[in-house]
Amino acid sequence: MPERILVTGATGKLGSEIVRMLHAKGETIRAATRFPTRAETLFGGAVEVVEMDYQATETWDNAVQWVDRLFLMPPPFDPHAFDTLAPFLDWAVASGTHKVVLLSAMAIDREPGLALIRLERHLQELDIAATVLRPNLYMQNLSSGFIHDSIRDHGIIEVGAGDGRVSFVDATDVAEVAVLALTTRSLDADTVTLTGPDSFGFADVARRISEAAGKPVRYSPATNQRMREVLRAAHMTDAAADVGIGLFAAIERGEREPVHSDVPDILGRPARTFIDFVAANAAIWR
Repeated sequence: MPERILVTGATGKLGSEIVRMLHAKGETIRAATRFPTRAETLFGGAVEVVEMDYQATETWDNAVQWVDRLFLMPPPFDPHAFDTLAPFLDWAVASGTHKVVLLSAMAIDREPGLALIRLERHLQELDIAATVLRPNLYMQNLSSGFIHDSIRDHGIIEVGAGDGRVSFVDATDVAEVAVLALTTRSLDADTVTLTGPDSFGFADVARRISEAAGKPVRYSPATNQRMREVLRAAHMTDAAADVGIGLFAAIERGEREPVHSDVPDILGRPARTFIDFVAANAAIWR
Protein backbone atom coordinates (compact mmCIF):
# COMPACT_ATOMS: atom_id res chain seq x y z
CA MET A 1 0.00 0.00 0.00
CA PRO A 2 1.44 3.44 -0.89
CA GLU A 3 2.46 5.66 2.00
CA ARG A 4 0.00 8.38 2.94
CA ILE A 5 1.05 11.97 3.59
CA LEU A 6 -1.00 14.19 5.92
CA VAL A 7 -0.77 17.90 5.06
CA THR A 8 -2.06 20.18 7.81
CA GLY A 9 -3.15 23.73 7.06
CA ALA A 10 -4.18 22.41 3.65
CA THR A 11 -6.31 25.39 2.60
CA GLY A 12 -3.65 28.03 3.30
CA LYS A 13 -1.32 29.64 0.76
CA LEU A 14 1.51 27.20 1.55
CA GLY A 15 -0.45 24.07 2.45
CA SER A 16 -2.60 24.18 -0.67
CA GLU A 17 0.50 24.51 -2.86
CA ILE A 18 2.10 21.52 -1.14
CA VAL A 19 -1.04 19.45 -1.69
CA ARG A 20 -1.11 20.34 -5.40
CA MET A 21 2.58 19.50 -5.85
CA LEU A 22 2.29 16.19 -4.03
CA HIS A 23 -0.79 15.27 -6.05
CA ALA A 24 1.08 16.07 -9.28
CA LYS A 25 3.81 13.66 -8.17
CA GLY A 26 1.25 10.89 -7.69
CA GLU A 27 1.53 10.80 -3.89
CA THR A 28 -1.34 9.61 -1.69
CA ILE A 29 -2.44 12.67 0.27
CA ARG A 30 -4.78 13.47 3.10
CA ALA A 31 -5.53 17.19 3.29
CA ALA A 32 -6.31 18.23 6.88
CA THR A 33 -8.24 21.41 7.56
CA ARG A 34 -10.86 23.00 9.79
CA PHE A 35 -12.73 23.87 6.60
CA PRO A 36 -13.35 20.62 4.70
CA THR A 37 -15.99 22.10 2.38
CA ARG A 38 -13.53 24.79 1.32
CA ALA A 39 -10.87 22.13 0.72
CA GLU A 40 -13.19 19.98 -1.37
CA THR A 41 -13.88 22.99 -3.58
CA LEU A 42 -10.22 24.01 -3.68
CA PHE A 43 -8.95 20.59 -4.75
CA GLY A 44 -11.98 19.55 -6.79
CA GLY A 45 -12.25 16.18 -5.06
CA ALA A 46 -8.80 15.16 -6.33
CA VAL A 47 -7.44 14.36 -2.86
CA GLU A 48 -8.79 12.94 0.38
CA VAL A 49 -9.95 15.69 2.74
CA VAL A 50 -10.30 15.26 6.49
CA GLU A 51 -11.63 17.69 9.07
CA MET A 52 -9.05 18.35 11.76
CA ASP A 53 -8.70 20.99 14.45
CA TYR A 54 -5.66 21.11 16.73
CA GLN A 55 -7.95 22.31 19.52
CA ALA A 56 -10.37 19.38 19.11
CA THR A 57 -8.55 16.19 20.11
CA GLU A 58 -11.50 14.11 18.95
CA THR A 59 -10.53 14.97 15.34
CA TRP A 60 -6.95 13.71 15.66
CA ASP A 61 -7.57 9.98 15.32
CA ASN A 62 -9.31 10.20 11.96
CA ALA A 63 -6.62 12.55 10.66
CA VAL A 64 -3.51 10.58 11.61
CA GLN A 65 -4.84 7.04 11.08
CA TRP A 66 -2.66 5.23 8.52
CA VAL A 67 -0.52 8.32 8.00
CA ASP A 68 3.17 7.63 7.32
CA ARG A 69 4.47 11.15 6.69
CA LEU A 70 3.31 14.49 8.08
CA PHE A 71 3.67 18.12 7.10
CA LEU A 72 3.06 19.97 10.35
CA MET A 73 2.00 23.62 10.06
CA PRO A 74 1.55 25.46 13.36
CA PRO A 75 -1.25 28.04 13.54
CA PRO A 76 0.27 31.42 12.63
CA PHE A 77 1.15 33.79 15.48
CA ASP A 78 0.05 31.22 18.09
CA PRO A 79 1.96 31.77 21.36
CA HIS A 80 0.66 28.42 22.64
CA ALA A 81 1.67 26.33 19.63
CA PHE A 82 3.94 24.07 21.67
CA ASP A 83 1.24 23.17 24.19
CA THR A 84 -1.14 22.20 21.38
CA LEU A 85 1.16 20.69 18.77
CA ALA A 86 3.56 18.67 20.92
CA PRO A 87 0.72 16.34 22.05
CA PHE A 88 -0.58 16.15 18.48
CA LEU A 89 2.89 15.29 17.22
CA ASP A 90 3.26 12.58 19.87
CA TRP A 91 -0.17 11.20 18.90
CA ALA A 92 0.80 11.01 15.23
CA VAL A 93 4.11 9.26 15.95
CA ALA A 94 2.41 6.79 18.29
CA SER A 95 -0.05 6.07 15.46
CA GLY A 96 2.73 5.17 13.01
CA THR A 97 3.97 8.42 11.46
CA HIS A 98 7.70 7.99 10.77
CA LYS A 99 8.61 11.26 9.00
CA VAL A 100 7.69 14.83 9.93
CA VAL A 101 8.42 18.09 8.15
CA LEU A 102 7.82 21.00 10.53
CA LEU A 103 7.19 24.55 9.40
CA SER A 104 9.03 26.91 11.74
CA ALA A 105 10.39 30.43 11.10
CA MET A 106 13.65 32.18 10.26
CA ALA A 107 15.79 33.34 13.20
CA ILE A 108 13.52 31.55 15.67
CA ASP A 109 16.61 30.33 17.54
CA ARG A 110 17.23 33.91 18.71
CA GLU A 111 14.30 33.48 21.14
CA PRO A 112 14.82 30.15 23.00
CA GLY A 113 11.58 30.43 24.95
CA LEU A 114 9.25 30.77 21.96
CA ALA A 115 6.76 28.03 21.23
CA LEU A 116 8.18 27.19 17.81
CA ILE A 117 11.76 26.62 18.97
CA ARG A 118 10.49 24.43 21.80
CA LEU A 119 8.49 22.47 19.23
CA GLU A 120 11.59 22.09 17.06
CA ARG A 121 13.50 20.65 20.01
CA HIS A 122 10.65 18.28 20.84
CA LEU A 123 10.54 16.98 17.28
CA GLN A 124 14.28 16.43 17.20
CA GLU A 125 14.07 14.35 20.37
CA LEU A 126 11.71 11.86 18.70
CA ASP A 127 13.11 8.76 17.01
CA ILE A 128 11.84 9.59 13.52
CA ALA A 129 13.04 11.25 10.31
CA ALA A 130 12.55 14.99 10.75
CA THR A 131 13.14 18.16 8.77
CA VAL A 132 12.65 21.71 10.05
CA LEU A 133 11.89 24.49 7.57
CA ARG A 134 12.64 28.04 8.69
CA PRO A 135 11.32 30.37 5.99
CA ASN A 136 11.48 34.14 6.03
CA LEU A 137 8.32 36.18 5.38
CA TYR A 138 6.48 35.00 2.28
CA MET A 139 6.22 37.36 -0.65
CA GLN A 140 2.56 36.29 -0.74
CA ASN A 141 1.97 38.08 2.58
CA LEU A 142 2.03 41.23 0.47
CA SER A 143 -0.53 39.95 -2.03
CA SER A 144 -3.08 38.67 0.49
CA GLY A 145 -4.11 39.42 4.05
CA PHE A 146 -4.03 42.71 5.94
CA ILE A 147 -0.95 44.15 4.21
CA HIS A 148 -2.46 43.56 0.79
CA ASP A 149 -5.80 45.06 1.85
CA SER A 150 -4.09 48.20 3.15
CA ILE A 151 -2.12 48.61 -0.09
CA ARG A 152 -5.18 48.10 -2.25
CA ASP A 153 -7.59 50.22 -0.25
CA HIS A 154 -5.36 52.96 1.18
CA GLY A 155 -2.02 52.84 -0.66
CA ILE A 156 -0.18 52.26 2.62
CA ILE A 157 2.08 49.56 4.06
CA GLU A 158 1.77 50.04 7.82
CA VAL A 159 3.94 47.69 9.89
CA GLY A 160 6.28 48.12 12.84
CA ALA A 161 9.51 47.19 11.08
CA GLY A 162 11.35 50.51 11.16
CA ASP A 163 14.14 50.54 8.58
CA GLY A 164 14.62 46.77 8.81
CA ARG A 165 15.09 44.72 5.67
CA VAL A 166 13.58 41.34 4.72
CA SER A 167 14.89 38.63 2.39
CA PHE A 168 11.32 37.71 1.36
CA VAL A 169 10.88 34.13 0.11
CA ASP A 170 8.33 32.93 -2.42
CA ALA A 171 5.93 30.44 -0.81
CA THR A 172 6.22 28.32 -3.96
CA ASP A 173 9.92 27.78 -3.22
CA VAL A 174 9.08 26.80 0.35
CA ALA A 175 6.46 24.35 -0.94
CA GLU A 176 8.98 22.76 -3.32
CA VAL A 177 11.46 22.26 -0.49
CA ALA A 178 8.72 20.80 1.72
CA VAL A 179 7.70 18.33 -0.99
CA LEU A 180 11.31 17.26 -1.47
CA ALA A 181 11.67 16.74 2.28
CA LEU A 182 8.45 14.70 2.41
CA THR A 183 9.20 12.49 -0.58
CA THR A 184 12.96 11.84 -0.27
CA ARG A 185 15.50 11.30 2.49
CA SER A 186 17.77 14.09 1.28
CA LEU A 187 16.74 16.54 4.02
CA ASP A 188 16.27 14.11 6.92
CA ALA A 189 17.66 15.58 10.16
CA ASP A 190 18.21 18.96 8.48
CA THR A 191 17.15 22.44 9.59
CA VAL A 192 17.06 24.76 6.59
CA THR A 193 16.58 28.54 6.36
CA LEU A 194 14.65 29.60 3.29
CA THR A 195 15.00 33.12 1.87
CA GLY A 196 14.90 34.94 -1.41
CA PRO A 197 18.08 36.17 -3.13
CA ASP A 198 17.81 39.82 -2.00
CA SER A 199 16.73 41.90 0.99
CA PHE A 200 14.34 44.86 0.86
CA GLY A 201 13.18 47.49 3.32
CA PHE A 202 9.47 48.24 3.39
CA ALA A 203 9.99 51.71 1.90
CA ASP A 204 11.59 50.03 -1.12
CA VAL A 205 8.80 47.42 -1.17
CA ALA A 206 6.23 50.24 -1.29
CA ARG A 207 8.11 52.01 -4.08
CA ARG A 208 8.38 48.89 -6.22
CA ILE A 209 4.72 47.98 -5.74
CA SER A 210 3.76 51.57 -6.57
CA GLU A 211 5.73 51.46 -9.83
CA ALA A 212 4.32 48.06 -10.84
CA ALA A 213 0.70 48.78 -9.88
CA GLY A 214 0.71 52.34 -11.23
CA LYS A 215 -0.65 53.87 -8.01
CA PRO A 216 0.87 55.73 -5.06
CA VAL A 217 1.97 53.37 -2.27
CA ARG A 218 3.94 54.53 0.76
CA TYR A 219 5.41 52.91 3.84
CA SER A 220 4.30 54.22 7.23
CA PRO A 221 6.36 52.73 10.12
CA ALA A 222 3.95 51.78 12.90
CA THR A 223 4.44 52.09 16.64
CA ASN A 224 3.73 49.02 18.75
CA GLN A 225 0.39 50.48 19.76
CA ARG A 226 -0.58 51.18 16.15
CA MET A 227 0.65 47.72 15.14
CA ARG A 228 -1.60 46.20 17.78
CA GLU A 229 -4.57 48.14 16.38
CA VAL A 230 -3.77 46.95 12.86
CA LEU A 231 -3.51 43.31 13.94
CA ARG A 232 -6.68 43.50 16.01
CA ALA A 233 -8.48 44.88 12.97
CA ALA A 234 -7.19 41.79 11.12
CA HIS A 235 -9.07 39.70 13.74
CA MET A 236 -6.02 38.60 15.73
CA THR A 237 -6.29 37.98 19.45
CA ASP A 238 -4.17 40.09 21.79
CA ALA A 239 -1.83 37.13 22.36
CA ALA A 240 -1.39 36.57 18.62
CA ALA A 241 -0.87 40.30 18.11
CA ASP A 242 1.98 40.17 20.63
CA VAL A 243 3.67 37.50 18.52
CA GLY A 244 3.13 39.59 15.38
CA ILE A 245 4.61 42.67 17.02
CA GLY A 246 7.60 40.57 18.05
CA LEU A 247 8.05 39.41 14.45
CA PHE A 248 8.20 42.95 13.10
CA ALA A 249 10.50 44.00 15.95
CA ALA A 250 12.86 41.21 14.85
CA ILE A 251 12.79 42.68 11.33
CA GLU A 252 13.69 46.10 12.75
CA ARG A 253 16.64 44.49 14.60
CA GLY A 254 17.93 43.08 11.30
CA GLU A 255 17.22 39.42 12.06
CA ARG A 256 15.26 38.86 8.85
CA GLU A 257 17.72 40.60 6.52
CA PRO A 258 20.33 37.87 5.81
CA VAL A 259 20.18 35.95 2.54
CA HIS A 260 20.75 32.19 2.80
CA SER A 261 21.68 29.80 0.00
CA ASP A 262 19.51 26.86 1.13
CA VAL A 263 16.81 27.33 -1.53
CA PRO A 264 19.19 27.21 -4.53
CA ASP A 265 21.37 24.58 -2.86
CA ILE A 266 18.39 22.28 -2.31
CA LEU A 267 16.40 22.95 -5.49
CA GLY A 268 19.37 23.31 -7.85
CA ARG A 269 18.12 26.61 -9.27
CA PRO A 270 17.98 30.23 -8.11
CA ALA A 271 15.35 31.26 -5.61
CA ARG A 272 12.46 33.22 -7.08
CA THR A 273 13.01 36.96 -6.88
CA PHE A 274 10.91 39.64 -5.24
CA ILE A 275 11.18 41.80 -8.37
CA ASP A 276 9.60 39.07 -10.50
CA PHE A 277 6.91 38.49 -7.86
CA VAL A 278 5.90 42.16 -7.86
CA ALA A 279 5.79 42.30 -11.66
CA ALA A 280 3.63 39.17 -11.85
CA ASN A 281 1.15 40.38 -9.22
CA ALA A 282 0.82 44.08 -10.08
CA ALA A 283 -2.91 43.86 -10.76
CA ILE A 284 -3.61 42.49 -7.27
CA TRP A 285 -2.78 45.84 -5.62
CA ARG A 286 -4.82 48.05 -7.94
